[in-house]
Amino acid sequence: MDTLSSTQISPMKTRGRPPKKTGPPRYASRLRELRQRLGLSQQEVASTAGISSAYYGALERGDKRINADTAQRLHIPLRCSVSDLLAGSRGISVPVRFIIAAAESENRPGSFERPEPHEMVQPGRLHEAEHCFAAEIVDHSADRDFAPGTVLLLRPPSALSEPLRRGMRVVVRFFHEGEGERATYEILYGILDRNILGDLVLITRTQNRLIPRHALIRATAFSRAGLAQSPAEELARDETIDYRYSPDDPAEILGIVVYAMGPVGPA
Repeated sequence: MDTLSSTQISPMKTRGRPPKKTGPPRYASRLRELRQRLGLSQQEVASTAGISSAYYGALERGDKRINADTAQRLHIPLRCSVSDLLAGSRGISVPVRFIIAAAESENRPGSFERPEPHEMVQPGRLHEAEHCFAAEIVDHSADRDFAPGTVLLLRPPSALSEPLRRGMRVVVRFFHEGEGERATYEILYGILDRNILGDLVLITRTQNRLIPRHALIRATAFSRAGLAQSPAEELARDETIDYRYSPDDPAEILGIVVYAMGPVGPA
């Protein structure tokens, strides 16, 4: 009886999982980027959103498309806007966290920090938008540069790839100096600078005479025995600023202005 040679025997198909896809995803999304930024697992996101882990995994791999209903479920655990999830890989929104207004303004809000869930804005293709947040100007405290209603996109000092420099446009939070827990007194936009003593100050950009032209952010650590002291002079001439916020500072630099949206220009 003739036997089949080994070359005539068809190889048996192995059981198990299908081969892993190596090509591009069918439906592009930012789910993995958003999830990893928050340090969450797929199971945690799926559980909070009320969907199965298998379905979420398919969404993240790009095997399935995100629809409006799923985006409504996912935007809360991923702390993003619905449009971020439906826009595929086009960009990411940033939260509007603060209100820019002077203490003397008629539009001074009850709270300068907006509660969650934050309003989200689309800055377009802003470089490293995931590290940014936004603040809206609601009064005339920046009327030399911006009109009320302008939204400023800010990058915090901790996310900068290079040190702060004199002349940068910044947004600063000023505190009450009373007893107990400090509260925000006002939030102002202006130009970062040093005065003759070497103090770090904000040069405000407003025609409102009730707002000081120079507002103290941080006092110099050098002695003030005399204005002719060379360390202070060297500090005042230095263009770069090694900034670290201290709870003893009268103010805090919230961020550097990297983009403006809305009615830009003098009011």
